[in-house]
Amino acid sequence: MKNIIILLCLFIGVIAHAQRDTIKVSVSEIFKDEKYKTSLLFAKEDANGDIFTVRNYYSSISNPKGYYIEHYSKDLKLLKRTTIEVNRNEIKGLFLTEDSVILLQFQYNYKQKKYAFATLSSSKEDLNFSEKEIYSLDRERLDKYDYFGIRSEPEFNLHRHNNLGDIVASENGDFITLNLFTKSKDGDALLVITFNKNFEKVYEYEFENIISLKETENKKLPLEYQNMVLDNDGTVYFLGRVFNTANRDLEKKDVPNYYFVLFKGDAISSSQKVLPIESNKIIRSLQLVTKGERLSAVGLYTENATERFFELSGTATRYDGTGRINLDKKSSSKLSESFQPFSEEFMLEKYGKVKEKINSFLAYRSIFMLENGDVIINAEEFEMYISDDNVNAKRVYKDIMGFCLGNDGTLIWAKNINKKQDDWSLDNIPFLSYTATVKNDVTYYFVNAASDLKLLKNNQIELTEGPRLYALKIYKTGAFRYDKVLNPEIFNAQLAVRFGILINETAILTQAESNDKPMLVKLYF
Repeated sequence: MKNIIILLCLFIGVIAHAQRDTIKVSVSEIFKDEKYKTSLLFAKEDANGDIFTVRNYYSSISNPKGYYIEHYSKDLKLLKRTTIEVNRNEIKGLFLTEDSVILLQFQYNYKQKKYAFATLSSSKEDLNFSEKEIYSLDRERLDKYDYFGIRSEPEFNLHRHNNLGDIVASENGDFITLNLFTKSKDGDALLVITFNKNFEKVYEYEFENIISLKETENKKLPLEYQNMVLDNDGTVYFLGRVFNTANRDLEKKDVPNYYFVLFKGDAISSSQKVLPIESNKIIRSLQLVTKGERLSAVGLYTENATERFFELSGTATRYDGTGRINLDKKSSSKLSESFQPFSEEFMLEKYGKVKEKINSFLAYRSIFMLENGDVIINAEEFEMYISDDNVNAKRVYKDIMGFCLGNDGTLIWAKNINKKQDDWSLDNIPFLSYTATVKNDVTYYFVNAASDLKLLKNNQIELTEGPRLYALKIYKTGAFRYDKVLNPEIFNAQLAVRFGILINETAILTQAESNDKPMLVKLYF
């Protein structure tokens, strides 16, 4: 009888949550005449509320054809469209000025035997683009690149394979930085180029001699690139992990077998400094995050590790808690470090019982720093299984994990959201996983799931595959709620939430499909 009452209360809770729908929706027309499949790559909103987008179109995931460049009104009415074909070129970014639309394009010039970045600029009204090369380098400095127009998926670290790194913009939009993994006389190097908002080069550095410890001089040790961030004054920071042995073991004799190096560059100088981490905890990965005057490196750790660096198959990886290292922007020195274990409550949500560790594979989805210095880490359990013929792969997207780290490194809250989605087809991947953002200290997750939520033995809900859109919310206290987004305009459409784009502080734009035909959906919250 007691169990029946609990289930009844949970059922009533589900209904109540479904009725508290605060998400507003705007949709475009359905693009019924489009020949190819498409996916949304970039989107920007200007001061008037008009939206500019880049969608790629393709006959298959590995056979890209080109891009739609589009201008929409604020209510998603299509005003103008043009196309750009893929021919040893691909669009890597979308930027807006007061009067212009600027596309950043990476391309290969066959006659001149060089790779280059170019801007494609147009007025907002006519979308008639003119090209201007802004940076080039000889093809011998890069490994051969054959991925033009193929969308890079976040589960895979393509930096090792195609030598294209990150492209980041400062929060105020005044600077853009890109990095490339190049070849030099002494081995691999990392090239960093920063431009102002007019795409005029401000500085460039090629970091070659990354080993600065005396005991490792004259050794070529592997570098694992972490990530890069750009400050509002045009200063770039990026983080790398250097292993002490070529096999990239995370630990030797119960101590870390690596060290992290913080690189910094601005218009005047560049520097690199080893992070003096006191703890012997094994850090899975560190990600830089910045806002205002604050700079931090955050990630997940384990007490011990026997496996090598992150792999997509084999024995699951162990995680024991979160870590945060606060850094001084001017000196690049460490201000503080803190490592916090997962709570019993978090383990109960995850497993239904208290365990000392998590065994899984986690992929970061997004990291945000709030105005007060708190950091939100959003991760997801991801696994991939390769078919016997090595042709197909099953991708499994499981639980969502969210963590809020205080400015002092305290683990303010940790939340596990039970979820299980999987598919063999790349075409269905956009409808799996989730997109996340933060507004007014509330963390939002948008997920597709079945209309009927599964109730678990530990009184938690589980999201399973389905077409209904849910908005999950975690408040600054750690309190959790979920709403089913019930809107007649998207009832028969499935949203590609995994590729949702935050276009301002209060809206996410995503592509959707209705009867296999695309449309755009804007979510206000």
